[in-house]
Amino acid sequence: MKAWVGSRDFARDQFDHVAQAARQPGSTFKPFVYGAALESGLAPEHPYVDAVMDIRAADGTVWRPTDMSGTSGRRMTMRDGLVYSKNTITAQVMQDVGLPPIVKLARNLGIRQSKLAQVPSLALGTSPVTLLEMVSSYATIAAQGEYRKPVFVRRILDRDGKVVADFANIAPERAMSQAASTTLIDMLRGVVNRGTGTAVRSRFGIYGDVAGKTGTTQNNADGWFILMHPNLVAGSWVGFNDNRVTMRSSYWGQGGHNAILLVGDFFKSAFDAGKLDREAIFPGGRPAAAPRIEQSEPEEEFIEPGDLVEGVPSDEAQPAEPAPEDEAVEVIEPAPETEPPPPPPTPVPTPLY
Repeated sequence: MKAWVGSRDFARDQFDHVAQAARQPGSTFKPFVYGAALESGLAPEHPYVDAVMDIRAADGTVWRPTDMSGTSGRRMTMRDGLVYSKNTITAQVMQDVGLPPIVKLARNLGIRQSKLAQVPSLALGTSPVTLLEMVSSYATIAAQGEYRKPVFVRRILDRDGKVVADFANIAPERAMSQAASTTLIDMLRGVVNRGTGTAVRSRFGIYGDVAGKTGTTQNNADGWFILMHPNLVAGSWVGFNDNRVTMRSSYWGQGGHNAILLVGDFFKSAFDAGKLDREAIFPGGRPAAAPRIEQSEPEEEFIEPGDLVEGVPSDEAQPAEPAPEDEAVEVIEPAPETEPPPPPPTPVPTPLY
């Protein structure tokens, strides 16, 4: 690990928001859903219909995930479902894959302490996790599916320079296939090129081979952003200790507008200082180039608690009222609220929290 910032000011707040604070991750959890789909054999271009569907949970409750931007009724690829953080598409992917494989993959990648509730809304990031777990998981994806336990100290030497202990020389665990992780990275490139994470490029001028995901929770309680580079993975969470305190602005409350600023600024500084190679690419990637950034930046979405209809048959469930415009973000609350051939090995990225 290169850096660890647990709070704004240790003198005022000794609570570690990296390893201690468990918060709902919103759409930053979605890559685990799509990763499980890739592992099951589904292709990135697998089509789904962008439409609201009723999903019945094991206890008989009905879940109807929606997107505030509405639905088109048209076909959309699985790839674009992740790029544009579509809840309707993610829910369908979850149905096709099943919850157990999603939970298993999340565990393998790095969510190893927090409890993951096997309920449909898990797909939209309703189970609280830590920033440490999330960045560790994305580092596993960036390392072509090889999990390495995060370490603070790489090695200890004695006064003569002899190695007393080596904590980094541990064989990695295969958490995800190399082919699936390469494809997932490519899908997440789309998030920063044309999805909810375009500010990384448009605001900070980062044109290297990077990929990432934004996340926002209901009422702007939490903002997330995690970015992957072949040699570094960085993530940030923005919020308050009391999750009843939220950010007032629906614009600045989104992970693609708040947490992204911290990660983007750090990456820009690292590139400008020559700490990171601008030309480094992931296996299967292309040389760095300035991509075309779409003018309209899609917003993250969530669905209201009313969309979980307790014990009501699907055909009797009533549609929920749309949320106010100033709440057009994405998931979160315990009830679902909504966000090539195998390549050669790549350098192991270093996680930054």
